[in-house]
Amino acid sequence: MNTTFAAVSFAALLSTQALAGGLIMNEYNAVGSTKMLTGSDPVFGQVLNNGGNWIELVVTQDHLDIRGWKLKWAETGNSTGNGTDYWYGNGSIDQGIITFSNNAVWSDLRSGTILTVIETDASGVGRNDDFTFDPCSGDWWINVHTFNNPTYVSTVTNKIGKVAGQFSTGNANWMMEICNAANALVTPAFGEGGPIYGGSGISSTEVGKLRADPSAGVTNASFNDGDSSSFGRPNTWSDPLVPICKVRQDFAALRSSVMDGCPSCTPIALNEYNAVTSVTFLNGGTLAADSAGGAAADSYFGRVAGNGGNWIEMVVIQDRLDLRGWTLEWQENVADGNHGTVTFSQSPAISAIPSGTILTLTEKNAAGGGKDTDLVGVISGGQRWINIWSHDTALIDSTFSTKVGDNAYGAFSVTNSKWSLTFRDGSNMVVAGPFGEGAPGYSLGAVGNTSVCRLKQDLATRLTGTNDYDDTATYSTFGSPNRWIICPDESTIFTQSFAALGEGVCQAYAPWDLDMNGSIDGGDIGLCLLDFGPCPGCAADIDGSGEVDGGDIGIILLNFN
Repeated sequence: MNTTFAAVSFAALLSTQALAGGLIMNEYNAVGSTKMLTGSDPVFGQVLNNGGNWIELVVTQDHLDIRGWKLKWAETGNSTGNGTDYWYGNGSIDQGIITFSNNAVWSDLRSGTILTVIETDASGVGRNDDFTFDPCSGDWWINVHTFNNPTYVSTVTNKIGKVAGQFSTGNANWMMEICNAANALVTPAFGEGGPIYGGSGISSTEVGKLRADPSAGVTNASFNDGDSSSFGRPNTWSDPLVPICKVRQDFAALRSSVMDGCPSCTPIALNEYNAVTSVTFLNGGTLAADSAGGAAADSYFGRVAGNGGNWIEMVVIQDRLDLRGWTLEWQENVADGNHGTVTFSQSPAISAIPSGTILTLTEKNAAGGGKDTDLVGVISGGQRWINIWSHDTALIDSTFSTKVGDNAYGAFSVTNSKWSLTFRDGSNMVVAGPFGEGAPGYSLGAVGNTSVCRLKQDLATRLTGTNDYDDTATYSTFGSPNRWIICPDESTIFTQSFAALGEGVCQAYAPWDLDMNGSIDGGDIGLCLLDFGPCPGCAADIDGSGEVDGGDIGIILLNFN
């Protein structure tokens, strides 16, 4: 490693391992222009140059103002500079400075934000500017490109062949330090070329990445090489002691205070979806055995080709959720841009769904290998489960799809092509999502066409696409709580808990206040009498017996006024 440093920078770096400057480097691309990343990237896939020159930063201080801040980079293993010394102390060393403008977009960055700086926009090999920051929906990512973009950034470099608006990242002992508008060092150099670098050599088919939870106190000792990248998402890596186990950065400490300003309840969330194609089996292989020599199967469908077809599993979080007129908006984030919607009807059967209910939507009915509409289903352990067949005209008002061959009523699509799901209420407002592999915060593995994608954590009252959604193929649990292996002990299987959900969760009205007027009175008894008799799923079926009867009226009388 080349340790020739500008004297002032070297002294500052040795005097402190980390300065609480509020902005740290998290990852950078070292893949050569004629090389490919050994693994893959969730945005770029596996392409030459892996998106070109880019740097990923994390904001560690809330309400951070980076106007005028500078990213000072140098590739100390390259001595091909044109002689101009911008900051490093040796003009022959490749170097440059990226400076953030005085634009207001840089004046108030929130803690936990991922900020990527890329050389080119989507017309090249890069990505366009994206300032659609929406943490309450799981979007913590801001992207800016540098080339010919003085509104937001400016650059200088001494690297021959580069011009204003360009910069460089590479594998020849590259590093970067961060200075504020007064040119004071706020974050010392991170990367292979910086002091106390903790990793092995970074090759031209790798990235440099932080293998630790991001924080103001993290140091370059936690930087390492990586054969997969996670541009715009938390970093992941293999556990050094148990390589089969995946580790992901935890941003919770940085983001918790920002999330306090978001709605305290997600009304409904995606829990699992099927990406297994019609001609493949869960975890690959054949009917007799999966690709690993096991017998991966779904707890409901068993081991069958297609694993039940297009289906979505959701969990109701807000108690007595009224889904009438709501729309499920699905999207494939691929070049063909396939998308579509499923809109619920005005049926009273979906007007007051209890918290903790598993709601599945199937494109196929039982005769076709799926499941018929069932509004009273209960699985082992008492977990409430209801299913809606997308062709059920009583419960589904309409469907729409741009996918060729899927434009008939009742058709929708679930795939492994960066699929995502967003929920809109009756007024067309987004109330939850997007969730799934195509969501901005998804980072836990590429969903394959022999896999399902599921939430690998207990249910909570607030969920976004940044939660622990993961591709998996060993277990599929349509209509029941998710299950997964506790790595590395494959004999330990964890079952998802619904304990945080129950009566009254995220609901201002008591379940027996049927007309939701804030009072338990004769109006509520009147609504019971209107639905008297068998009425599974009705709001007036307060005790969940499947019919409205004297038991429900008794509950109202016990809580009268």
